[in-house]
Parts: sequence; C-alpha cells; structure tokens
Amino acid sequence: MPSIPLQKIAIAAIAILVLLIATSPRIRAETKDRDYEIAPATQQPATSLWSQQYLMGDWGGERTKLASEGIIFSLSNIGDFQTDVTGDQVHHATYDGRFRGIVDINFKKLADVDGEFFFTGLWQYGRNNTAQYPAGGGSFGNPYHVNTFTSSVGGEESERIDQIWYQQGFADGMFKVKFGQVAASSEFGATDFYDAFVNDELAYAPDALYNIRQSFSPAGKPGIILWGDLSDVAKGLYVKAGAFTAYVNPYRPDSNGIYYQDDFNHGMTAAFEVGYNEQNTVYPGVYKAGLNGNELHYVNPYTGESYRGDYNAYVVVEKTVYHPTGTDGKLEAKKGLDLVSEFIGAPGDRNPLQYEITAGGRYTGLIPGRDEDKVDFGVIYSDVGTAFSSAYRTVNGHGLGGETTLELGYQYNPAPWFSIQPDIQNIISPQGDSNRGDILILGLRTIVQF
Repeated sequence: MPSIPLQKIAIAAIAILVLLIATSPRIRAETKDRDYEIAPATQQPATSLWSQQYLMGDWGGERTKLASEGIIFSLSNIGDFQTDVTGDQVHHATYDGRFRGIVDINFKKLADVDGEFFFTGLWQYGRNNTAQYPAGGGSFGNPYHVNTFTSSVGGEESERIDQIWYQQGFADGMFKVKFGQVAASSEFGATDFYDAFVNDELAYAPDALYNIRQSFSPAGKPGIILWGDLSDVAKGLYVKAGAFTAYVNPYRPDSNGIYYQDDFNHGMTAAFEVGYNEQNTVYPGVYKAGLNGNELHYVNPYTGESYRGDYNAYVVVEKTVYHPTGTDGKLEAKKGLDLVSEFIGAPGDRNPLQYEITAGGRYTGLIPGRDEDKVDFGVIYSDVGTAFSSAYRTVNGHGLGGETTLELGYQYNPAPWFSIQPDIQNIISPQGDSNRGDILILGLRTIVQF
C-alpha cells in the first residue's frame, strides 16, 4: 500500500474549503458531544417531580432564564449494566458509567457576538465487558475477543476534561473556526443517534474509525476545525476540515485530559467532510462523506511490517422516513421512524478492521400514551483486516471474516429527566471467527439528567 501524502491532502482540503466558503450563510449547529442531550431553553412550568425537565428542577426559573440568555449548565449520568449469557468465553456481569458536566455559552444570545464557548468534564467509572480498562490505567483489554464495543459509555476509569473549545463565526456566519481541546471523531464520522442506541458503533461511531489515532469523546485532544456554509450553492450544504494532535494511548500519560505537553509529541491527524442537511421539511435528513488520515509510522502488530500513514473514509445517511397522523388529521412531527446507516473503509493490510457497515432505526412514540419512549433496532457488520486474518490463520489454522452484531432495545421515559432502557445484543461469529458460538448480551441502561 503506498504512503499517503497527508500534508498535500490537508493543504488541498483547506484550500478547497476556503475557496468554497468565499463564494458562498449558516448550517445547523454541530453536535458537541454524543452522550447527552440538552433540554429546550424554554420549559413548561412543572407540576410535579415527574413532569419537570431536570431532577433538580428549574432553580426557581433561573435555569430557563440563563438558557434563554445563552448559558446552559448540564449534569447527567449514564450507567450500563451488561451480562453475557451465551458463548464459550468466561461470562461477566459488569457495570460502567459516565457522570458528565457541561457548560455551554452562546455569545450570540449573551452579547450579540458570533462566538461560543464549550466545556465538558466527566467522571468515568466501572468496567465495560467488551473493553475492560484495568484499574490504575494502562492499555485496555478485550476479554470477549470481539470487534464491537457493547457500551457507548465505556472507557478508562478517570476524572478528566473531555473538551474545552471556543468557536468564532465570521462573515455573518458564513464560516467558523473552532479551536481548543476537541473530540475529532464527534465531528468527523460520528452519527446523531446517541440518544437511542447502547452499542458504541450505532450510538457514536464505528470502531474502524479509531485506528488512525484521532481523538474521540471522552478523550479530546488539541485541534482546530474550519467550517463553511455553502447555502448559496445549495441550502443546507456545508464543508469542513480539521487538524488534530495524535496519540499512542489516549489515556496515558494524559490521564486527566490536561497533560498537554505530551499531546504534541505524537504527530497529527487531519480530516475533511462535505455534507448536506436537508431542511424545511417534515422528513429531514443528514448526508455526509469524509476522509480521516495521518502520516504516522506504524508497525503492524500482526506481521511486524512497518508502514507510513493510515486513513479511513466514511459515508453517513440519517433520514426521518415516517410520522404518524394524529386524531386531527395532521402529522405528529415528534413521533415516527428515523433511520441511520454508515459505511467506513480502511486499508486491510494495517488495520484490525478493513470495513464496517452499520444500519439501524429508532421509533419514537410507538406505544399510545408513551410519546417520548423510543424503540431501537440495529445491525453492525465488521470485516477483519487481511493482515490480522492471515496472522490468525497461521496460529489457529483458519482465517477470520465478518462479525455481525444485532441490537434491540426499548427506552422507557417515566420522566423527562429519567430513562430506563433494557437492551439485547447478539454477536454472531465473534471477531469474524465462524467456529465460535454467538454471544448474547443482556443490558439495562439508566440515564439521569440532573
């Protein structure tokens, strides 16, 4: 595989970005993270604990007032209990969780300045059964030997700053510059279905995205993103490019997200994306395609060969396809079916996964009287890289192919601030080994917005 001229790609991508935005005024605000959802800035007065937006209430109206002025505070906790009940591996029952705090300041509302400040820190605790991070740090293990992360909030136990950045708009919102500590994968390759699924590939981004050492939540790294609006070409069209510091281990030695002197010792990664946000329709959609890459030095752990550079490419489609009709004959826009699909490919000679396909859906308000509840269903197919498969064949007598994971869950919302989500995941041909039995995982997620 030839080396990748990353500097040329990055320079060309940024040049294209500048040229396009110079000839083209706003796209939707980016998703800043993937495991929380900020409540509306204006809320209806709560009549009881079970009707208020947050567990701790509206602070006598101050919370809504601050939000209307552009200042949002958010505290949340997501916890996953999971246990595997089939398969030939040693069975585990595990619990992992993520307690997150957020400050988001919109200076457009606060001071009529097109800027935004965002900060998020978290406490990561417990263990995830498909990605167990040892206590006290170190490299994570994969006790089930599978390609998927069954929990989207798995991570190393730590208290850390995830992201802290400032974004400034120019030319009446025609383009923006974001710089600081960012989660690159949240911007280049992630989906917007974090509020429905439990599995990381469906709720956040496919694992094939991560091998290029690009930062992800909750391990944000220094970086810069240029973002341009191409609405003059087609309303909803945008383009963006970014550059970020790379890492060897995202959690070590940067155990708390503030060890910046090491962040600049491991090279850089770059990203480019073009997308279209379908607007002014009751069936909105998001369509995007992008490229992530680097020119770092790799030693393939399966073959011992040295490589220069790595990359991946992705295509994401998110689309609302159905709304039910209410008793008044009008479409109920808050209910219905949303679909998502993503394809990501990477070179098979140096990556554990050479491509991955995900597809799924969420139906909001399926059961009468349960307008906020969600049903989720999804499938993940991941194909093992050629080098990894060949090395496995040398030891075990047969190679590896594709792994398929199925997910089905129901999110029950007894209150706006509280969710309970039973979940089933079935992993077929774990790690692409058709000789292994299926792994069935039962889970229960809880979400609390404080």
